[in-house]
Amino acid sequence: MRDALERLLDGEDFDTVLDEYQLDKFELLSGLRKEALSYRRNFEEDEKQQLKNIYLESCSMVDFRNQKIVFVADTHFGSKYENLDYFPMVMEFCHDNHISNLMHGGDIGAGLIECKKGYHTPLKQMEHVVDVYPDDKRIKQYILGGNHDSKYHKHGFDLIKILASEKKNIIPIGYAQAYFTVDGIPFSLEHHYTVRPQYRLLPEVFSIQGHAHKCRFADDFLKLPTLSDDMHYGDFLEGRPGFVVMSTDVDSDSIAFVFDRFYITSDAIEEQSQYVYQLKR
Repeated sequence: MRDALERLLDGEDFDTVLDEYQLDKFELLSGLRKEALSYRRNFEEDEKQQLKNIYLESCSMVDFRNQKIVFVADTHFGSKYENLDYFPMVMEFCHDNHISNLMHGGDIGAGLIECKKGYHTPLKQMEHVVDVYPDDKRIKQYILGGNHDSKYHKHGFDLIKILASEKKNIIPIGYAQAYFTVDGIPFSLEHHYTVRPQYRLLPEVFSIQGHAHKCRFADDFLKLPTLSDDMHYGDFLEGRPGFVVMSTDVDSDSIAFVFDRFYITSDAIEEQSQYVYQLKR
């Protein structure tokens, strides 16, 4: 990775470095971010600032314009809390509502935590996740790895890269945190809600967060519900399984980002609430 970063410092084009070193975009961005934030003296301070600037120029994994996006999180496939009916219901919802983009906010697999019977080894879990994870050539999925997914690394498996290689229309965007833009406005997709602001590099960005298993709206963040039966707050509506749909309402003075919250009850999907995040141009 150091060689790739040094090539960027020498003025090499970002995409050229990706191709030459056969890296996924999230891998090169991860290296840039790590060095920009590191206290180690792998690079001089002016070089670190240069690496940070390169990161900021290229950090968006995808830009959505005039499109609806579905957000899911915490499917925990392979755990005793997995529910294999939920995700196909979301995919069908996408078809019915002509939505072609979906983002997964992390904890795709169990990560060897509270495993379902028969999936107690990393290999068996990986095979199971690949087998049950739904894909569709009509729906492009951007997947973020969570803390459970990171546990496979020590066993030699990169879950999000494996899914991208085995499934249709799946794009890995990193682990823990990744940026995307909507009509040019940056957003942060994060798995763990305790990602500190100084690790986001972009200031004052609205964040969409997995991990909490509870859907909650606030002025600068949205927490996503789980798409499993691991309901930490099951006695409350916000703790039930579900997903969120994001759309935009654009006029000459402002952009409104509209988040609609949906819950899954028995075999039905119900819309429960809406939050609008307004930005002036």
